[in-house]
Amino acid sequence: MNAHNQKHKEGAGYPALLVALCWWGLMPLYYWHLKEVSAPEMLAHRVFWSFAVLSAVIGFRPALRRQMGGWRSFALALLPAVLLSANWVVYILASVTGNALQASLGYFLNPLLSAALGIVFLNERLNGLKAAALALGLAGTVVQCYAHGGVPVFAVMLTVTFSLLGLVRKLWPTKNAIVSTWRETVVMMPFALGYFAFLSSSHALAFTSFGASAAVLMMLAGPLTVVPLALYAYAMPLVSLTESAVMQYVTPTVTFALALMVFHERLTTIDLTGYGLIWCGLALATYATVRRRPVGSSTAAGEEASAGTAAQNVSFLAAHKKTPASAGVNRFWHSEGRPEPERRCEKSDA
Repeated sequence: MNAHNQKHKEGAGYPALLVALCWWGLMPLYYWHLKEVSAPEMLAHRVFWSFAVLSAVIGFRPALRRQMGGWRSFALALLPAVLLSANWVVYILASVTGNALQASLGYFLNPLLSAALGIVFLNERLNGLKAAALALGLAGTVVQCYAHGGVPVFAVMLTVTFSLLGLVRKLWPTKNAIVSTWRETVVMMPFALGYFAFLSSSHALAFTSFGASAAVLMMLAGPLTVVPLALYAYAMPLVSLTESAVMQYVTPTVTFALALMVFHERLTTIDLTGYGLIWCGLALATYATVRRRPVGSSTAAGEEASAGTAAQNVSFLAAHKKTPASAGVNRFWHSEGRPEPERRCEKSDA
């Protein structure tokens, strides 16, 4: 019976993961309906209502309350919180200014930049296939720069913030996606409350100016952030690492289709050439990862990312040798009197 239940749970992991990934890919639709709200205020709402929902979840789960940690855990959450905030606000801006294609491009590029960061900072190995994948990704980015007449700012900023967030969470791993995201919202709460106070004092708070329906939509920023995160955290221990790595491309693919079919953004031949090079690079990198890992392996739960798919890093940030930086992290954890957490890639939002 236990084996049957375990098999049933594993089967439920795939639809849960697919729903979470599609959910993140469709998030530009939500921001588009609130495009009259400024990006900083939308960020403040996402932080505030996510904090409220996560606090309620943790309040009803004693096991989660025991993982809240002390001041050092919150100190470690500061840098991820800054990177997550930057990623969220750029994603919101891209969604409401007709640049959903750039948002998609940013998350397609993310695994390639994550691989480069792993090579530079974590002493990971660069084989021939990954070198070719990075070269194709770089070539595709150059083509995109030519197509846009300059650097595609939203795509580059999303890629950089998301990849750095993955690197930080690799060096400072966390035990639970829900608790770590809650800590990051706690760190961001002073900004959210301060910005609300500033807007209220100048009578510019959209929450009280745009009617009840808009206010309800803004409040939904919390559940819309937390629900896919919970689905992802549930699914990842039940889905094999290689299969989940390939599934991560669902999010930018959904956003790509949304930009073309719903927002009617223009895709030129040069744009498509750039995407083609990047997709070829992703295919090579995925193949290089899949052929090195057994299909039956599974990974621990990861964390969200603002606006959508930080777990793409799982595919390309392989287990690394300890570096001086990670050794320092080990000493920091031991100084708290707790065992060193299992080193793994985490997931973060969009």
